[in-house]
Amino acid sequence: MRSTVIFLRHAALGLCASAAASALLAAQAQDTLPLRDQTYLANTVRLAGVLGAAHGVRVACNGQDDQYWRAHMIELLTLEAPSRGALRTSMVNAFNTEFSETQRRFPYCDENTVAAEKRYAAEGRDLSDRLATYYFARR
Repeated sequence: MRSTVIFLRHAALGLCASAAASALLAAQAQDTLPLRDQTYLANTVRLAGVLGAAHGVRVACNGQDDQYWRAHMIELLTLEAPSRGALRTSMVNAFNTEFSETQRRFPYCDENTVAAEKRYAAEGRDLSDRLATYYFARR
Protein backbone atom coordinates (compact mmCIF):
# COMPACT_ATOMS: atom_id res chain seq x y z
CA MET A 1 0.00 0.00 0.00
CA ARG A 2 2.72 2.45 0.99
CA SER A 3 4.66 1.83 -2.21
CA THR A 4 1.50 2.50 -4.22
CA VAL A 5 1.02 5.81 -2.42
CA ILE A 6 4.64 6.74 -3.05
CA PHE A 7 4.31 5.75 -6.70
CA LEU A 8 1.20 7.87 -7.23
CA ARG A 9 2.65 10.88 -5.47
CA HIS A 10 5.91 10.62 -7.38
CA ALA A 11 4.05 10.41 -10.64
CA ALA A 12 3.19 14.10 -10.26
CA LEU A 13 6.86 15.08 -10.03
CA GLY A 14 7.66 12.85 -13.01
CA LEU A 15 5.04 14.58 -15.08
CA CYS A 16 6.57 17.93 -14.17
CA ALA A 17 10.07 16.83 -15.18
CA SER A 18 8.64 15.40 -18.39
CA ALA A 19 6.84 18.68 -19.11
CA ALA A 20 10.09 20.60 -18.85
CA ALA A 21 11.78 18.03 -21.08
CA SER A 22 8.96 18.21 -23.63
CA ALA A 23 9.22 21.99 -23.73
CA LEU A 24 12.92 21.72 -24.42
CA LEU A 25 12.39 19.15 -27.19
CA ALA A 26 9.77 21.33 -28.85
CA ALA A 27 12.02 24.36 -28.76
CA GLN A 28 14.95 22.34 -30.12
CA ALA A 29 12.77 21.02 -32.92
CA GLN A 30 11.92 24.60 -33.85
CA ASP A 31 15.61 25.49 -33.62
CA THR A 32 14.68 28.52 -31.54
CA LEU A 33 16.43 27.86 -28.26
CA PRO A 34 16.86 31.09 -26.32
CA LEU A 35 20.09 31.77 -24.51
CA ARG A 36 19.85 30.19 -21.08
CA ASP A 37 20.57 32.67 -18.30
CA GLN A 38 21.95 32.02 -14.80
CA THR A 39 18.47 31.72 -13.30
CA TYR A 40 17.52 29.05 -15.81
CA LEU A 41 20.75 27.14 -15.17
CA ALA A 42 20.28 27.38 -11.39
CA ASN A 43 16.71 26.06 -11.72
CA THR A 44 17.94 23.19 -13.88
CA VAL A 45 20.56 22.21 -11.31
CA ARG A 46 18.00 22.50 -8.51
CA LEU A 47 15.56 20.28 -10.42
CA ALA A 48 18.33 17.69 -10.70
CA GLY A 49 18.75 17.92 -6.92
CA VAL A 50 15.02 17.52 -6.33
CA LEU A 51 15.04 14.44 -8.56
CA GLY A 52 17.90 13.07 -6.45
CA ALA A 53 15.94 13.69 -3.25
CA ALA A 54 12.83 12.09 -4.74
CA HIS A 55 14.95 9.12 -5.81
CA GLY A 56 16.25 8.80 -2.24
CA VAL A 57 12.71 8.76 -0.82
CA ARG A 58 11.50 6.28 -3.42
CA VAL A 59 14.43 3.94 -2.75
CA ALA A 60 13.77 4.18 1.00
CA CYS A 61 10.17 3.09 0.43
CA ASN A 62 10.50 0.72 -2.54
CA GLY A 63 14.06 -0.62 -2.44
CA GLN A 64 17.25 -0.25 -4.46
CA ASP A 65 15.77 -1.79 -7.60
CA ASP A 66 13.41 1.16 -8.07
CA GLN A 67 15.17 3.48 -10.52
CA TYR A 68 12.15 5.54 -11.55
CA TRP A 69 13.54 8.98 -10.62
CA ARG A 70 17.03 8.13 -11.74
CA ALA A 71 15.59 7.41 -15.19
CA HIS A 72 13.99 10.88 -15.21
CA MET A 73 17.35 12.36 -14.27
CA ILE A 74 19.01 10.58 -17.17
CA GLU A 75 16.36 12.02 -19.51
CA LEU A 76 16.90 15.51 -18.08
CA LEU A 77 20.67 15.17 -18.58
CA THR A 78 20.18 14.00 -22.14
CA LEU A 79 18.09 17.05 -22.94
CA GLU A 80 19.77 19.80 -20.92
CA ALA A 81 23.41 18.74 -20.80
CA PRO A 82 24.08 15.95 -23.30
CA SER A 83 27.85 16.42 -23.32
CA ARG A 84 30.46 16.88 -20.63
CA GLY A 85 30.75 20.30 -19.13
CA ALA A 86 30.04 22.45 -16.13
CA LEU A 87 26.25 22.20 -16.32
CA ARG A 88 26.23 18.41 -16.56
CA THR A 89 28.73 18.13 -13.71
CA SER A 90 26.64 20.46 -11.54
CA MET A 91 23.47 18.52 -12.29
CA VAL A 92 25.05 15.14 -11.50
CA ASN A 93 26.59 16.50 -8.30
CA ALA A 94 23.24 18.00 -7.20
CA PHE A 95 21.40 14.72 -7.87
CA ASN A 96 23.99 12.62 -6.02
CA THR A 97 24.31 15.02 -3.08
CA GLU A 98 20.54 15.26 -2.55
CA PHE A 99 20.14 11.50 -2.95
CA SER A 100 22.79 10.86 -0.28
CA GLU A 101 21.38 13.50 2.08
CA THR A 102 17.85 12.14 1.69
CA GLN A 103 19.05 8.60 2.35
CA ARG A 104 20.66 9.82 5.59
CA ARG A 105 17.56 11.79 6.65
CA PHE A 106 15.08 9.06 5.73
CA PRO A 107 16.72 5.64 6.12
CA TYR A 108 13.33 3.90 6.10
CA CYS A 109 9.83 4.60 4.85
CA ASP A 110 7.42 6.21 7.30
CA GLU A 111 5.00 9.13 7.39
CA ASN A 112 7.89 11.62 7.52
CA THR A 113 9.34 10.12 4.36
CA VAL A 114 6.00 10.39 2.60
CA ALA A 115 5.60 14.01 3.79
CA ALA A 116 9.08 14.83 2.44
CA GLU A 117 8.08 13.41 -0.92
CA LYS A 118 5.14 15.82 -1.05
CA ARG A 119 7.52 18.73 -0.48
CA TYR A 120 9.86 17.50 -3.23
CA ALA A 121 6.92 17.06 -5.61
CA ALA A 122 5.73 20.62 -4.97
CA GLU A 123 9.20 22.05 -5.51
CA GLY A 124 9.70 19.92 -8.62
CA ARG A 125 6.40 21.15 -10.08
CA ASP A 126 7.40 24.77 -9.43
CA LEU A 127 10.83 24.33 -11.01
CA SER A 128 9.42 22.46 -14.00
CA ASP A 129 6.87 25.22 -14.57
CA ARG A 130 9.65 27.81 -14.50
CA LEU A 131 11.75 25.83 -16.96
CA ALA A 132 8.82 25.23 -19.30
CA THR A 133 7.81 28.90 -19.34
CA TYR A 134 11.36 29.78 -20.28
CA TYR A 135 10.68 28.18 -23.67
CA PHE A 136 6.99 29.01 -23.95
CA ALA A 137 5.80 32.39 -22.75
CA ARG A 138 2.62 32.33 -20.70
CA ARG A 139 -0.44 33.57 -22.53
